[in-house]
Amino acid sequence: MGAEVDGMKELMQKLDRLGDFPKEMRTELREANRRIGRNAAKAIKNSALPKGGTEFVVYKKRNKGRDRSPGEIDKVIPKGTLRRSIKMWNAKRSKVNVLVGAKRGGSTRFDGYFAPWVEGGNVGGRGRSKGSKFYDKLQPALGRMRPRMQKMQLNMYRKIYARWIKKM
Repeated sequence: MGAEVDGMKELMQKLDRLGDFPKEMRTELREANRRIGRNAAKAIKNSALPKGGTEFVVYKKRNKGRDRSPGEIDKVIPKGTLRRSIKMWNAKRSKVNVLVGAKRGGSTRFDGYFAPWVEGGNVGGRGRSKGSKFYDKLQPALGRMRPRMQKMQLNMYRKIYARWIKKM
């Protein structure tokens, strides 16, 4: 009573040829995304963030009361650190995706931990940095880059998928 489906034998042969298809294709997709991310980080550094600037001084918490001194210096962040912290890195728990933005961690010279404060105008408290040349620069730059990144991703994915379809 068993019925046979036309083309089932050919389909099974194609499926057998796939082998490690997902794993191999994943590495190609990840490399394509990394290439796009590196281009985006470079474009954001060059277009959005002005060069130069001044050193950024972080103070330890000072004593409350009549003491008006700024306090003891905790660390001095060299000029250009925000610009150097714009990077591309692999997303956690993802086999393909990457992230672009100000990367936290590493040496003081490349650490962008303070980027949200600069971006949001919170440096110095009560919105004092809203007039700075770095205020609200990163998010609009990423927004302008998004369509170009998506177009590059679509083209690269089409090439990769076309190559894999030929292999089948």
